[in-house]
Amino acid sequence: MHAEQVEYSPTFSEILANNRAFVGQGGAGERPETGRPAKQLAIVTCMDARLTELLPQALGIRDGDAALIQVAGATIVNPYGEAMRSLIVAIAELGVTDVMVIGHTDCGTCGMEAKHLLATLEQAGVPHDAVETELAREPRARDVLTGFNRLEDEVARSVRTIRSHPLVPGSVAVSGFTINIQTGELAPVDV
Repeated sequence: MHAEQVEYSPTFSEILANNRAFVGQGGAGERPETGRPAKQLAIVTCMDARLTELLPQALGIRDGDAALIQVAGATIVNPYGEAMRSLIVAIAELGVTDVMVIGHTDCGTCGMEAKHLLATLEQAGVPHDAVETELAREPRARDVLTGFNRLEDEVARSVRTIRSHPLVPGSVAVSGFTINIQTGELAPVDV
């Protein structure tokens, strides 16, 4: 029996070729023994690609130091959504005692409106009827598609959501920050 040949996008093909070279050269090196963050730290931050190298460098963290939870806008939209679930698991199973919520300047979620995002999704190929059906079926859909107006307010809201969550122990320290996407400077957010 022969394995079926899968055709990948050019991006996937490039990544797979890079991975084969990386593994062939023993690139992974010595790895942390477990997935438990050595600093007992979880960071909720944005999925913005400009943070991939900037955030760890700016915070002085390395592989194995922190659990990194990346979501659009670094926001906790749903107190029982995936971001919050990840935090609860990190606290209960991975020994996290400190949580940082870090939003960033020049965030695309700031000022994002559901109407614009829905139009963009339709341009990307989601049929208009499917969009209308989903909006009628799921009342929370617009919340997921809407951004925020002020970065500091949104970080503070997410911090309050985490701090007041009934499944987060009061002993867990939760603080909010912004990071300047150009300089890497952290600024505390008053909650």
